[in-house]
Amino acid sequence: MSETPQYAVDATGTSLAILETLVEAPEPMGVTALSEQADVAKSVAHNHLSTLRAHGYVVKHGGQYEPSLGMLSLGERTRSDLPIYRNAKEAVDNLAAATGETTSLFIREEKYAVPVYVAEGGMDWTPRFRAGDRIPLHVNAPGKCLMASLSDETLESILEGDDREAFTDATITDPEELVAEIRRIRDDGIAFCRGEHHEGIVGIAAMIPSTSGCRAAALGVSGPVDRLNGRYLEEDVTGQVLSTTKSIQVSLTGN
Repeated sequence: MSETPQYAVDATGTSLAILETLVEAPEPMGVTALSEQADVAKSVAHNHLSTLRAHGYVVKHGGQYEPSLGMLSLGERTRSDLPIYRNAKEAVDNLAAATGETTSLFIREEKYAVPVYVAEGGMDWTPRFRAGDRIPLHVNAPGKCLMASLSDETLESILEGDDREAFTDATITDPEELVAEIRRIRDDGIAFCRGEHHEGIVGIAAMIPSTSGCRAAALGVSGPVDRLNGRYLEEDVTGQVLSTTKSIQVSLTGN
């Protein structure tokens, strides 16, 4: 769900498209391949690569280009400035260690749920998202928690006039169904995702309310349904998630 601004800067879009292509490529790329991928002339691709290289976001090796770690520096600096990350990281790590499950901390960026930090548990499963990915709010438990934290006016503005993508047959896309789900989350203080983002993957999340100087966040645990189910999911893991969110709130507010 991308939005095209009224006065989009095409050159900026081209630079970002080239940079994203390099990030997703399994190996360094040459100008010709990049120009074909980005659907621009070779001279245009070369100019953008030269600019990105001059600013430290692309490196060149023998005529081939690859992304630099400059973006990592930007991301790390941005994340370290978030009070919720500084206060919650240790608790997220502890929950992952206690459950053995993938544990993540999410915040909202407009219509997306973004994982600020992901701690993988000891189980043999790798999450299908990384820190910094932009995930539509309606498709996972942390995202639905973040929606539940919004005022009715803000929630209405997010839900209206926007087609929501169905990632699986279980994805809730109907506005009325989403509102009913969000009301339940507000009442229960907990959100579940049952194969709504990826088939066979379930999750649970709880809200960490906003405080002075610290935006609202959601703490989630996710994994395969053949392991996360029944009493283990709905009682054991749920209790640990709620307990951890409470401890994070205490660290943020002092009470």
